[in-house]
Amino acid sequence: MDDKNEVNDAGHGRPQADGRALTPGLAAKAQAYLFLTAGALGALGVLLPHPGRFDEVAMLTIQISSVISAFVLLAAGDRTPRWLTRAGPYLAVLATSAALLFSHSNAGPFLLFYLWAVFYGFYFLTVREASGLAAFATLNYALVILFFRTGLVNSPEVGSNEDVSAFVLLTGTVACAGAFIVLLRSRVSRLIGQLSAAASIDPLTGLLNRRGFHDALERELSRAERSRESVSVLQADCDLFKSYNIRLGSEAGDTALQRIGRMLEDDRRRVDVAARTGGEEFGVILPDTDQHEAFLVAERLRMRIAEMFADQPVPLTVSFGVVTHPVHAAGSEDIQVAAENALYAAKVLGRDRTVLHSAEVAEILAAGGDGSDTRDEAQLVTVLNLAEALDMRDEGTARHSQTVGRYCEMMARALGFTGARAERVRVAGVLHDIGKIGVGDSILQKPGPLSDEEYEAMKKHPEIGARILGGSGLSDIRQWVLAHHERPDGRGYPAGLEGDEIPIEARILSVGDAYEAMTSDRVYRKAIGHDAARDELCKWAGKQFDADVVDAFLAALDANRAAGLTVSAPARSGESAAR
Repeated sequence: MDDKNEVNDAGHGRPQADGRALTPGLAAKAQAYLFLTAGALGALGVLLPHPGRFDEVAMLTIQISSVISAFVLLAAGDRTPRWLTRAGPYLAVLATSAALLFSHSNAGPFLLFYLWAVFYGFYFLTVREASGLAAFATLNYALVILFFRTGLVNSPEVGSNEDVSAFVLLTGTVACAGAFIVLLRSRVSRLIGQLSAAASIDPLTGLLNRRGFHDALERELSRAERSRESVSVLQADCDLFKSYNIRLGSEAGDTALQRIGRMLEDDRRRVDVAARTGGEEFGVILPDTDQHEAFLVAERLRMRIAEMFADQPVPLTVSFGVVTHPVHAAGSEDIQVAAENALYAAKVLGRDRTVLHSAEVAEILAAGGDGSDTRDEAQLVTVLNLAEALDMRDEGTARHSQTVGRYCEMMARALGFTGARAERVRVAGVLHDIGKIGVGDSILQKPGPLSDEEYEAMKKHPEIGARILGGSGLSDIRQWVLAHHERPDGRGYPAGLEGDEIPIEARILSVGDAYEAMTSDRVYRKAIGHDAARDELCKWAGKQFDADVVDAFLAALDANRAAGLTVSAPARSGESAAR
């Protein structure tokens, strides 16, 4: 996520102090009124009693040209080219000089039209452009005075030095008024920027509000279209927040929202954008992030929030919906609808979970409150997405979990499990390491041995996985995942179970996980090869591994090898998997 200042400046349409935020249509309209007023007053000066030295035909021609120019600018409106809005005041200066010459007076009332053009420039042009216009007007008037002084044009003021005082007055007025207008415009621009930012900022959390979130998403999608990168959106909603407010009070509810807002702000990347999009709803935009990475981000945020409020009188949790452009939706409206649907699916599945947008989301929405089978299936899809995302993080492919799943299914069938039960064991194999979402990358990808503290953190992943899998339809897999690091000799974790206290399915997961780990490269060691891995399984059979499961697995491997079947792809050097 960008830092807050960058988000505000980029996200709230703040006008620039140099005036470029003023549209050509507005500048053209103001310029048209300038020409129209000058033309009308100039023509009135010719038609009313005036000095006999006026060149009436030339003067009226200038005024009529000004009026025609005004109507042309009004007709063009927003289609007026920018170059014309910049050239117009220069033409006005030239017209003013011509009016002075044809009025045969170098200090007459037409001198004021120089100021009109310059005032326009200081408001609508950049400071540099306006300064150039002021210099051009001053130079023009100096040339007009020179024309009269050299006798090229007759004027009664020549020799009276009135032109000198008029020149000094014009120059001083242009300088003072220009400085004042620039200062005023800068303050107005700053005020507009502050008001615009306030309109896009949530006052409670300091994050962007729904409007700011929508604008930021539009910008990121436009950038993604050009760069052909992914953009992911997380939609979050506090679970049972109304009950939280009722039990603890609205002040506690506001404090909770502020804590969540600070956490989102502090944990984001500089390119990410966080927003409070509703009462207890939050949104996060993740540029250059695919669906797997976004799913992991959402899960980490969800777990962080649950930990933040775990010791509160009323624990607070958050559900997340995840959608990725262009995989799930294209336009900003479609993306937000898809994210809302995924969030609703997370609520239906039991809250305190993350749902990645998929076809199963639509089935949940269609099933409503009675589709328990659909919800169970969708929950399974959700955790399988998480397992795949974890493997994508650690290895760049989903090979580790999928391979363990295939090993586990192979062992289950060798032990006589039925088709449905064997498939359930395969799924458990895919999900066995899902709890590693709660283990930091610094531990998972450490190239050397773990410290005692790091090892204790690693040993928590079966319990974390069991909590993630808690819910209808997954209770059996939950128990197997919880126990897959238990050992027949009782030296495993987390409960120190031994022998038949460990579910047979968990004993299968243990063998499949260990064999895949030994035959694949890790950041802390190279693969030891299939023959050495077989020897290790035999060496530790009855201690770390169930002897019957090891025998069934080795027999199944031999049978597959004899049949020319390959269970897993060869390990590739450089891939890092979890311990």
